[in-house]
Amino acid sequence: MALTADAERLARVAPEYVARMRGHQRRNVTLMILDGAAFALVLSMLSETTIIPAFVEGLTGSAVLVGLVGAIFALGRYAPQLVGAHLALGRERRKPLFVTIIVAQRVGILAVAASAQLAGALDTSLVVVLFLISFGVYAALAGIIGPVFGDFVAKAVPVGRGLFFGTVQLIGGLLGFGAALIAETVIRENEFPVGNQILFWAAVAGSVVSLVLVCFLKEERLPDPPPRPPFVRTLASIPGILRTDPDYRRFLVGRLFQAIAAGGMGFVVVAGLQGSTLVPSDAALLAAAFILAQAVLGFGLGALGNAAGWRVVMVVGGSLMAAGFAVAAVGGSLVMSIIAMALLGGANSLVFVGDQNMSIELAPTGSTSIYLGLTSTALGPFFIAGPLLAGVLSPVLGFTPVFVAAAVLAAIGAALCLRVREPRHRIAVDRLDEVLP
Repeated sequence: MALTADAERLARVAPEYVARMRGHQRRNVTLMILDGAAFALVLSMLSETTIIPAFVEGLTGSAVLVGLVGAIFALGRYAPQLVGAHLALGRERRKPLFVTIIVAQRVGILAVAASAQLAGALDTSLVVVLFLISFGVYAALAGIIGPVFGDFVAKAVPVGRGLFFGTVQLIGGLLGFGAALIAETVIRENEFPVGNQILFWAAVAGSVVSLVLVCFLKEERLPDPPPRPPFVRTLASIPGILRTDPDYRRFLVGRLFQAIAAGGMGFVVVAGLQGSTLVPSDAALLAAAFILAQAVLGFGLGALGNAAGWRVVMVVGGSLMAAGFAVAAVGGSLVMSIIAMALLGGANSLVFVGDQNMSIELAPTGSTSIYLGLTSTALGPFFIAGPLLAGVLSPVLGFTPVFVAAAVLAAIGAALCLRVREPRHRIAVDRLDEVLP
């Protein structure tokens, strides 16, 4: 199997490094798949589209606060990524940095569980504030680690990366699907909020297993990386990237439309609960559908990207999102809600399979972390605005107009991605220091 486009460029300037990292690929891929499986259990218990919104809705009954959940997750997950991207620059090794960040994130997950445990013991307003702050810390650390770990994966998996991402999605998602079914039973058989509290502590346990696995990853020293510049200089390089790389710019514009549309995902559950077509325990069933579809369709999109390139993946993913919101707009039953969440789960796999691979393969050799961080940072405001906008508009207009608008935006985004040139057809860049002026 041939090297990925970015690994082929790196091999021109550091062939021995690429060869040694390729020698560790089987070990690293195995560990990262197991890590992905363990953390998929965590994600299913801390789902920002189902479990967390349902918990906040149960505590407060506020659509605005439910929208705030999605906004907090988006702000934390996407806003600090340029910080992580900058920290990854100039390093011979990335593992020490991302292990440190992972440890801090696990502390954040512990705080989520601890704050939720206070429900019923302290004033509800105080519990909600503590819970949302803890959830924000967890999300922010996920944002910082994104480009650091992504840069490691780019170097550790120089062959068949699309299949790797797809396999992580598939195995982790299947386990997450099973965990979501268990979560449904836990929530249904325990009074609120006891069931949620059990799930949050299970997330803590899963996160510890994940941490142990990543500690055994193997990494070689990257020879003579360019020194990390001041953070201001890293930021100053961004306008030049956007100005001189039209394919990357077009990719971002298409994804911006899809990002703001994604803000409606968390409201599929809320619409069903408030419309009496769902009961609280159904939130876990919808989470299961979302996770299973994300796993299966994510694997399919990864395989598609490996075979046909990443532009078609972005178009197909956006089309799945448009279809999911169209079904949600029709709604009216548990079955329709499950179908909608399944389609949206497949579309959501773009965040893990499409965005990362497109960014990695579009990036010059020395700027992988910058492209990864910039993608997430650019999308962040739109992922934040989407849930807030849906939370403000849904009490006034109703959920159906919100879902229709999201479907239209997703379709526009898919159409715009057609204008992006496939990364493997671009002219190769072979300088480690290409990104920074």
